Amino acid sequence: MFRKVSLALAATLIMAGAAWADPIEGDWKTQAGDTAAIAGGGTFSITLKSGKYAGKTIGSLKAAGDNKYAGNITDPANDKTYSGKAT
Repeated sequence: MFRKVSLALAATLIMAGAAWADPIEGDWKTQAGDTAAIAGGGTFSITLKSGKYAGKTIGSLKAAGDNKYAGNITDPANDKTYSGKAT
């Protein structure tokens, strides 16, 4: 009985930890002052919500653990893509 309870508790804690690991989703201000929405699951899509390029998807990030992310961002003004990391 104790073993089943321990396994259930461990599974619950693991799933709860995964849910809290990626707090990057939401609306963020860009350096230019526009709003960008970050949404998704394993891969997070970045879409501009305001400004001259509203509606344009400008990048994606993947969770790399410990609140770290890696991916690509595209400058909407010149369509150049850059790789990078975020914390």
